Amino acid sequence: MRAYIDPSIADLPVKQKIAEYIGLFIVSVTHLLLFSLWTSPFYRYWYGCDASFFSLVGRGIIEGKVPYRDFFDLKGPYFFFIEALGQLMAHDRLGAFLIQIPFAFASLVLIYEISLLFISRKKAIFVMIVYLWGNITTLWGGNTLEEFALPISLACLYVVLRAVVKDKKSLCDLSVWTVMVLGLCLGIDIFSKISVSAPILGIIAAILFDDLVSKNIKRFFLNLIYLLLGLALSALPVIIYFGVNGALSDMIYCVFQLGFSRSTDYYEAFNLTWELKLGGCAFAFIFAILQRNRIQREVSIILMAMSAATWLLLHLGTPFYYYFTTVYPALCLALILFLKIYDPLIVFENWKQAVSIAFFFIFLCYYIPTGLDTVRTVLYSRGDSLEDPYYFNAKDIGALIPECDRDSVFSFMIDMQMFEINDITPCCRYVVNLPYFIELYPDALTDILDMLENDPPKWLIIGDDFDGSLPEIYDSVIEKYDCIYENSSGHLYLLQE
Repeated sequence: MRAYIDPSIADLPVKQKIAEYIGLFIVSVTHLLLFSLWTSPFYRYWYGCDASFFSLVGRGIIEGKVPYRDFFDLKGPYFFFIEALGQLMAHDRLGAFLIQIPFAFASLVLIYEISLLFISRKKAIFVMIVYLWGNITTLWGGNTLEEFALPISLACLYVVLRAVVKDKKSLCDLSVWTVMVLGLCLGIDIFSKISVSAPILGIIAAILFDDLVSKNIKRFFLNLIYLLLGLALSALPVIIYFGVNGALSDMIYCVFQLGFSRSTDYYEAFNLTWELKLGGCAFAFIFAILQRNRIQREVSIILMAMSAATWLLLHLGTPFYYYFTTVYPALCLALILFLKIYDPLIVFENWKQAVSIAFFFIFLCYYIPTGLDTVRTVLYSRGDSLEDPYYFNAKDIGALIPECDRDSVFSFMIDMQMFEINDITPCCRYVVNLPYFIELYPDALTDILDMLENDPPKWLIIGDDFDGSLPEIYDSVIEKYDCIYENSSGHLYLLQE
């Protein structure tokens, strides 16, 4: 009976495991259908700005365009390769939705499997419910980098925890392949966005720390070598792809040099809301500190390092909701260990438990109301997606551009929904966040003015406040273009003959 209840002692029968995975798959797809507002087929006329840009770049790769050379942005190439894979599967929003499914399923399966290393299936279900509820908020409409990076972090955590919990290995005894995989996954994350690598960096820091504490200097340097080998393996396909396409320097500059400038440019000051969004991280770290004597030493080190690294890296840049998807590995592990230690759970058993519960409730008190906002949207506003004026107005604008001219369309102060709705690829690489990118990279303004002077696109789609946000470009446009149509979604300009 004990072997049946404790999955760390005996694996579940194959048929039962398959049935559970089918259930998790159904839950994952249903969750996306309801809450991935910008990609779900349930909301066919809703498009998100960031989600549309990401699928636009993926579509561009399929068409032979190259990120950074043809699309100026700071996200890393592995993310855009995933988007391209989605667009290979299907066009537009559907392609993004289909590629989300395996990643969402993998995340849920890994949280379940990590739970089963410590606790019963019933408690594992509770952990997954907490994750899924928080994810209603952090999914933020869907098709974000963080949701694709999450299963990579969870897979690394599972592999290491399985070794130290089930196989009873110390962190010093991890196999060469395990350490190389950590380096490989770290590289994939770094070539996507540095902040999503926080959980893996925490795990790696725990391993190297354990080497130093145990005075195993030889193992420390060997682990560094294996990590670097894994990192090199992740970098190789990127180097080959961009080298062949003559855009390696563009990629390095955008992803690393400008990416660093972006991460240290705080146009939103630190505030209480920022810290509340990190509530799960604070809970994990405080719990790991208070309960370190009741947790297996290796697991305690991993949890402390992972939550600290996540907290630090998520203070880079700005606190958009979807960035905090990166908190879930630390949050879920802490919750799992809490349920393992306090079994049976007697509330306020001691002061350490009370403090841990208090920090967990800070997380819940922030994410429950924000999740309810999305739930209300699902329940009461789904019909609005079928009558979204932006979609139909964008279609009206696109209908005026002849098919033969669709390779000569650009925009200013317009979000990327306009291009995805009309299946148009912009003819200049500076397509989003232009005022901000000009501030980071002044050459962008020079390039655009040069384009308008020497090779102007035939059509421009322009949003509101163009003259106030981009006055230098506004003057050049007004000299050469006439506004032939406008509605609430934008203004259509045609190049003068």
